[in-house]
Amino acid sequence: MDIRKLIQLPGRIWKNLHSQGLILLYHRVTNLDTDPQLLSVTPEHFAEHLEFLSEHYNPISLSELLLALKTGKILDKSVIVTFDDGYADNLWNAKPILEKHGIPATVFVTSGSIGSDREFWWDDLERLLLLPDALPDQLELTINGKEWSWNLTGEIGNRIGQGYGTDLKSWNVTLASDPGPQYAVYRDLHRHLKPLPHKQQESILATLAKWAGASRAGRETHRPLTQSELRELDRGGLIEIGAHTVTHTMLSKQPADVQRGEIIQSKESLEGILGHQVQSFSYPFGGKSDFNRESIEIVKEAGMTTACVNYGSTLTGNADPYCLHRVLARDWDVKVFSSRMKEWFNE
Repeated sequence: MDIRKLIQLPGRIWKNLHSQGLILLYHRVTNLDTDPQLLSVTPEHFAEHLEFLSEHYNPISLSELLLALKTGKILDKSVIVTFDDGYADNLWNAKPILEKHGIPATVFVTSGSIGSDREFWWDDLERLLLLPDALPDQLELTINGKEWSWNLTGEIGNRIGQGYGTDLKSWNVTLASDPGPQYAVYRDLHRHLKPLPHKQQESILATLAKWAGASRAGRETHRPLTQSELRELDRGGLIEIGAHTVTHTMLSKQPADVQRGEIIQSKESLEGILGHQVQSFSYPFGGKSDFNRESIEIVKEAGMTTACVNYGSTLTGNADPYCLHRVLARDWDVKVFSSRMKEWFNE
């Protein structure tokens, strides 16, 4: 017998005894010139993903998954589509494709960004550091009371009049090397900003904008949903809206009272805009160290019935509804996407 089949046999036996489901995590559906965090999937690839799901799997909503979990058994090969953050392209690009295929989804929205002319901080960081045609030679910032300094002299991509340039457009944070000093600075500042409270992030970005000689106004291509767009996204029942805190803060770095405000105010703000209850939640960043037991308890206290994380793989009927595993979907063509789906389901 093929050794590979022997290795896979225990997983296949387990699969036959336990029906499995999978929650997919997306962020954006659009065409971008640059995407250093790999958050975007093109409309063409997203359409391919959904067509493949409709033909080979059982797409269900997050609410339907919760009902299944209450029985202790989920329909095998169930797939739930989710989005984090609340970009405007979720309405304009993702919803029409979801409607075409009749596939439900849940969009977790950062309530404090609704209608803002500012980009999410990670996008703003890209705009201020990686897109200008020229930057000063030296950057100095105070972060959490500590002085930091970066030297940007040398052969910088944007210094040679290219911006990202043809050969730099595909750069992303998963690559081992950086094409210029500002890319290393981008990595450093992303790491520094991620755990900070929103006000500190904004203060640092304001300083960075002044240093770069740039406006604080964001790009149209990177804007969050407006209130009217959120209501339109919610209209029709195919898409559920979930909460994602007020400021997309890393909950584990915040005291309980701040966590409570971020979680409950996000839920209440969305309910005020939509006129109905919001019952699902997604922990910002969603890694194991990005939220804690207090976060989970506050989500429960707020009356929400499900909460998603950003790690793990398939789900079974005994999954914890307040720690629902998700896998990140990238901008793959259907061949790669189908291969990943088969790997996740151990087919």
